[in-house]
Amino acid sequence: MNTVVLFFIQIIDMAVLIGCVMSVTRAIPGGIEEKRWKKAAAWIIYGALALFLPMLGNDLLTILVLAVWNVLTGYLLYFHSKMGMVCQIMYHAFLMLAQYMALMIAADIFSILQVELQTYILMLETLRCILLIGMTLILRYVIRKGFQDAPHLKIKGMVIVPMFSAILIFMYLIAGDVFFVRYGYYWCLVFGLLLIVMNLYCLYFWYDVAKNKELRHTVELMEQQRELTLQYYKEMEKNYDKSRTIIHDIRNHLNAIEQKYKIEDREYIDDVHTMLNSMGMKFYTENRMLNIILNDKLKGIPQDRVDCNLGGIGLEFIADIDITTIFANLLENAVEAGRGHDDFRLKIRGEEIQDFTIVKISNPLYVPYQEGKSAKSGHEGIGLQNVKKAVEKYQGEMQIQTDGQRFSVTLLFARSS
Repeated sequence: MNTVVLFFIQIIDMAVLIGCVMSVTRAIPGGIEEKRWKKAAAWIIYGALALFLPMLGNDLLTILVLAVWNVLTGYLLYFHSKMGMVCQIMYHAFLMLAQYMALMIAADIFSILQVELQTYILMLETLRCILLIGMTLILRYVIRKGFQDAPHLKIKGMVIVPMFSAILIFMYLIAGDVFFVRYGYYWCLVFGLLLIVMNLYCLYFWYDVAKNKELRHTVELMEQQRELTLQYYKEMEKNYDKSRTIIHDIRNHLNAIEQKYKIEDREYIDDVHTMLNSMGMKFYTENRMLNIILNDKLKGIPQDRVDCNLGGIGLEFIADIDITTIFANLLENAVEAGRGHDDFRLKIRGEEIQDFTIVKISNPLYVPYQEGKSAKSGHEGIGLQNVKKAVEKYQGEMQIQTDGQRFSVTLLFARSS
């Protein structure tokens, strides 16, 4: 009977262990979809390791092997996340801590109540399951509340804290026999709780570091995009200046040829002049950089699909690099949205009302707008973030409006800025 009960307890303990570890692993966000039989095989192997490794009598080795296998399982079958790997390593340090905390509590109760061995084992396994479930719920809560992967964050230093925690627990228990006899096992519980708090605090600290790294990476991308875009339009301006000079010279030569040879075919001459006009820049606004951007972005759109009236607005208070950032991004998004749609109509309006300059760009909406996300595959959705940052630099405001059919961006600047 005792053997059956102990076997039943061991089965429950193993089920709780695998269930808790699996619960934490699945709580970590990831985009990997592997076949179920692979995941089932990985967890069966994990259970076998958890069952047979303790027979070697080396708890530290058991925890290390289980942690390594769990990290490999998570990384290969569930997610490719550095922060997820740290959470798994930390969880196995918690697992070791739960084991020894349950052992200390059960030993203390056993010494006081003098219960039977079977009762002691049942009490030990029950305490371990309770502590393990509690730590699992705490870590799952932390993961769900603040988890953010950090692909640009190095984890070499991050795994030191949970690994050292496991080693400290092991050394503390080996060398602490005299301390336990004199002061009791409760200090081990206090020590364990302090380690849990320290690890959770470090996890939150790493989350903050990860967010700062991602923010810095985003800012670097934004600045790089701004510089490259400005350089592109400055080169384009030079090319337009060269083209204008060449077109002017060709036009003078045509006029001279026409006068000298009295060419009667006016239709041919007019066609040549029309072709030369098309090679030059169309005038949209007095702002030199904005005019170049409009010519570049709208050159592939038929004129009857573009309604542009900027009404002589003054944007001289905005630097060229910010003009480029704002309007190149907005126009690129609008043109990209209408690609392949015959009913596309782009409307650009600018006006000055009292001390305010207002620019509104609107276009049909073919794909539902999601704030903070790009509708273009392979893009990180930082275009509008870039625009907003540049607008706010001049104490301006950017408003996005959509009614399901049209998408509009309105920019408002105080001219005194």
